[in-house]
Amino acid sequence: MAEETLIEVEGSHDRATIASYFRQFADGLEADGSVTFRTDEDEVSVTVPETAEFELEIERETEEEGEGEEEEYEIEFEVEWSTDEEEAAEEAILEIGSGSEDEQETIDEAVDEAEGSHEPAASDEAEAHSEGGEAGSDTDTDTDEDR
Repeated sequence: MAEETLIEVEGSHDRATIASYFRQFADGLEADGSVTFRTDEDEVSVTVPETAEFELEIERETEEEGEGEEEEYEIEFEVEWSTDEEEAAEEAILEIGSGSEDEQETIDEAVDEAEGSHEPAASDEAEAHSEGGEAGSDTDTDTDEDR
């Protein structure tokens, strides 16, 4: 299978900007699954099906330099699906947040609601692969350059 990068964005951004990218992606994902990514040169629209593969990877790299250690962290979120097969939903086991009980109850309620509605997978309008500050269908959001 051939792989084609449709949009790639990488650079340093403040936390508020990065959070805004995730929020915009999450809003489209939660609504109807349709998300459009734009740069000055490119535009890619995708529709994420009701159920898709999700991967979270957190890495720590430690380098000893002189008298101290330098640590570098990387967080990758990836959403992946195929246009010709439907994924089976699995029980959610990831918790993200500040740890407040009210926030976790809201997440648990959203997961319960989502598990109650299993619709056929929708086809995507275009396969998208994005690395860096903007999240995408095959979403890699890296805190540092790794590719």
